[in-house]
Amino acid sequence: MNTKSIRTQMLIYLLVGLFALFGILMFVIDKELNKLPENMKLQYQEITTARANEVSKELEKFVQETKLVSQSPVIQSMDLEKIKDYLPHFVIEGQHRNMTFATLDGAGWTTLGAYIDISEQEQYQKIIVEGYPYWISQPFISPYADKDMPIVIISHEVRKEEDVLGLVNIVISNRFLNNVTGNINLGNSGVAWIVNKDGKVVAHPDASNTVNSHISDLLPIIDSDFQIFRKDNSIGWLEHKSKEGEDLLTFYKSIEGSPGWALMLTINTEEVLGEISNARLKIILSLIFGILLMSGFAFYYANSISKPILELKNVFEEAETGDLEVAADETVKNEIGAAAKSFNKMLRQIKKLTYHDPLTNLYNLNGFLLELPHKTKRLKEKYPVMALAVISIDDFTRINSISGYKGGNEVLQKLANQLLQFVDQEEGIGRYFGDEFILLLKGRTNEELEERIRLLWKQCSTEILIKENEFRLKVSMGVTIASSTEIIVDEFLNQANIAKLQAKKDGGNRYQYYDSKINVAFQIEQKIENALYYAIEKNELYLAFQPIVDLKTNAIKGTEALIRWNNKEFGTVSPLKLIEVAEKSGLIIDIGKWVLKEALTQNKKWQQLGYSTMFVSVNISAIQFEQPNFVDMVKNVLEETNLDPQFLELEITESNAMSMVEEKLAKMRKLKDMGIRIAIDDFGTGYSSLAYFTRLPINTLKIDRSFVNEIYKDDNAKTIITTIINMARSINITTTAEGVENLDQVKFLEEKGCDKIQGYLISRPVDPEQIEVLFKMLR
Repeated sequence: MNTKSIRTQMLIYLLVGLFALFGILMFVIDKELNKLPENMKLQYQEITTARANEVSKELEKFVQETKLVSQSPVIQSMDLEKIKDYLPHFVIEGQHRNMTFATLDGAGWTTLGAYIDISEQEQYQKIIVEGYPYWISQPFISPYADKDMPIVIISHEVRKEEDVLGLVNIVISNRFLNNVTGNINLGNSGVAWIVNKDGKVVAHPDASNTVNSHISDLLPIIDSDFQIFRKDNSIGWLEHKSKEGEDLLTFYKSIEGSPGWALMLTINTEEVLGEISNARLKIILSLIFGILLMSGFAFYYANSISKPILELKNVFEEAETGDLEVAADETVKNEIGAAAKSFNKMLRQIKKLTYHDPLTNLYNLNGFLLELPHKTKRLKEKYPVMALAVISIDDFTRINSISGYKGGNEVLQKLANQLLQFVDQEEGIGRYFGDEFILLLKGRTNEELEERIRLLWKQCSTEILIKENEFRLKVSMGVTIASSTEIIVDEFLNQANIAKLQAKKDGGNRYQYYDSKINVAFQIEQKIENALYYAIEKNELYLAFQPIVDLKTNAIKGTEALIRWNNKEFGTVSPLKLIEVAEKSGLIIDIGKWVLKEALTQNKKWQQLGYSTMFVSVNISAIQFEQPNFVDMVKNVLEETNLDPQFLELEITESNAMSMVEEKLAKMRKLKDMGIRIAIDDFGTGYSSLAYFTRLPINTLKIDRSFVNEIYKDDNAKTIITTIINMARSINITTTAEGVENLDQVKFLEEKGCDKIQGYLISRPVDPEQIEVLFKMLR
């Protein structure tokens, strides 16, 4: 293919590039000019900081003067007659209005000759009542001073050794602070003033602005701007307008050592930035003119070369959103056309490698999700309703166990082919996770879709022959149906997944439509899980204990520790729900350890009360028992609680014991070697052989309550119980019957040789104090 060199085309635009370079240079110049206003503002900020430091030094000087006077032996003598002669010598004309002295009760004397009571004034409260060594007051109108001029009082405690005897004040007229701000030279329009954290004006060259004036009277600032003055060591500036509409800059800096004052310097913006603004304006106008000139010159040429580039860019962006059906234009006769050809080839490879499942050759989840918005967009033009279905094979691990992973993969491939035959080209199908598939289905009515979904589930529930093993697949399918105009992809997928989880939760081998009630139930379960996460920390978990009685002696030989949960929001949560949520979330590890430690601690307390042969039985979940460090954890808790291992019994369910058998046998032997009792709980409900238990290093078989309840209703129950007791006795294993509720059950169990019982006949699970009462009754 003959192609024109893009390099040749770009040479045409070299002159345009030169003009562009000119524009860049102008931009750089303007950018440098833009820095000048900031530098000017920083200079004024430095002036503000220096002036604030001068005011700070003045205040510090007054504090030191007051401190020196307070340390005078004459002042410390508290002899008013001597103080009257002594104190006036320290009044500095032009700085101090007067000085005062006060005792602990607030009674005082001023160098102006008056007797005063300052017990209600700020400095008395801060120094005498609150114990500050010195204090600078906010400006205020004193009943003992001018009625139209506020004063500021600098006070210091009079202390002799450890005792505070009174206080000394230097009284400064606000006129002094007004003069300080008035002497700060800030050009033609600048003015300096002081405000406090409450926004009240402390000092201003115009004295009329210091009587009951607020910052908002002088600056039209919003509350969020005002907050900056309330911070310690605040510094900065504000740009705002005066009430007359002039642009102003106000610089501020907190005054160290002051009672929350900040120095403000307000100046006309034009005075600070006027010349810079004029220069910038000229440069910007020149730049705009140059840009307009070059834009007109380059428009035709830029359009001719940029059009195919922009078209290729649009193709890239569409592909980026997940539309993998796009294709770039390969007919452009230059390097762009060659790039388009390469892109199309690359896109085909990406679709194959990134978005397809190599086992089933279907879209994987990423591919399906990228296609889903485009599929739904195209379908909704012709079909009013759509459905999303998530299909999960029930008990797929069993298929893998029987036929191996290759056999499991073959099952997935055959099911994928069946699903692929079920959907048409407009619909969507993909492999979701592991043994799960996801489908997008269309329909003209809800009824039509529901019939297709029924047929889909029926087709999935089929027989598949793998390596001479015939499997009848059972699947759980979650389905959500929505109007084509209401589909939000994320919600659509989430709803189908929630419906699938509900189908699994209900036992599997079914399909479940999504509805809001299911969602609410899952949300509640999530809230319960969140609450359980903090249950130990909030002391919401506690243990109840059910006594285990020896049938021969009628004495309590031990107790079973049972967890309970009382939550403020959910009340008393059922133990079954608690365990279900804990195992699902993984919290069962921490909760199981807590139960073990609490149970052993309580049993140790009972032994210290004299019940020395008492054992405690603790249930162990499958997840907990499967932890690699389980044996070490039990050993550590025994050491922490200082309980002899022979008084701990661990209950493991029959189904728990029968999975990962060799690994669990090794753990049970280690526990048994430590002296710990092992009990198999719910015995008789599983599918294991009774003879198998001769291999287990166990002490006790616990007969499940379901058999005990049926003793006089079902002869099979009697037979099972008798068989368990006889088998256990023959291999020196004790038996404990659970759920005993009446004397007839006790009589039967005694006759058959059962060793121990527990159940409501003796006691419901109760708190430790009630167990102690039962100990005394059944000793």
